Amino acid sequence: MKSLAIGIDIGGTRTKIGLVNLTTGQVEAMRVAPTETEDGGRFLDEIGQAIRQLKGIAASEGVTINGVGIGVPGFVFTNGVVDSTYGFLKFMEDYPLADFIQQQHGLPCLLDNDARVVALGEALYGQGRGHNRVLVLTLGTGLGIGFVVNKKLDGRLPYGHMGGHLTITTNDTVCYCGKTGCLESLVSSGGVLLIADRLGWPSRYPELPRTAEAIFTQKQTGNPNAGAVVAEYMQYLKTGIDNYVNLYAPDLIVLGGGVAKGLRHDLDKLHNTHLLHAYKAYKTTLVLSELEEQAGILGSAALFR
Repeated sequence: MKSLAIGIDIGGTRTKIGLVNLTTGQVEAMRVAPTETEDGGRFLDEIGQAIRQLKGIAASEGVTINGVGIGVPGFVFTNGVVDSTYGFLKFMEDYPLADFIQQQHGLPCLLDNDARVVALGEALYGQGRGHNRVLVLTLGTGLGIGFVVNKKLDGRLPYGHMGGHLTITTNDTVCYCGKTGCLESLVSSGGVLLIADRLGWPSRYPELPRTAEAIFTQKQTGNPNAGAVVAEYMQYLKTGIDNYVNLYAPDLIVLGGGVAKGLRHDLDKLHNTHLLHAYKAYKTTLVLSELEEQAGILGSAALFR
């Protein structure tokens, strides 16, 4: 019999909500809405509308939904309370999100950190299938870290979700975490733009959008200034990846998120295979996500697997 769950991925600009077949790993229906960051009531109304629509689809098929899984950009407790999203969702401080969902929709609700559920989705249904130790780095508005071992999250609580905040340079880039030269501030989409601004990109190309995507596109056309921006960005990311290899010894590293798409032609430059290994025969493979924005939906729903 078909096993269904709803997965919700709260993103930096958009919230993705899907009805997932847990057996096949297929997103059978999907809704996308702008992420409401100011008003908690409006936030619940918007995701509630999508939940009701997906419940209706399941009911029309005569299938019961197991529950609602949600990936939240912050620390969450096992009782479904969001500790903090560090100001991203201004209303979500000590916030009993799971209780709200359960009360309003009559469905069990489980939460975890957004980057961790992306990693779970990749490990179960994406590039990580067939690998025991899967590390997923989500490169977007921030840097998300998720680690899955033998198809299970590494621990019940997301203690490692701040793993993107490694100091890797002594430059004057200050991260919101309070550190200077922090990896997250350098390899997020904002990090690309910080490098571009310092190298004079806006004044050279005022006609182009000031976005990471535009810079990566220009790099592929042979623009030397874009190439300089991307080269510096990749050096920071490579340093971070080499550190994570030492910390996690993953069999597979998956790069996901909007920024990762611009790295498709440069993956072979992002990991130094000649560094000292965890053991002599150790090796890791670096790939791009194929699930893309469905990874968080699948991983959130898979909390009910």
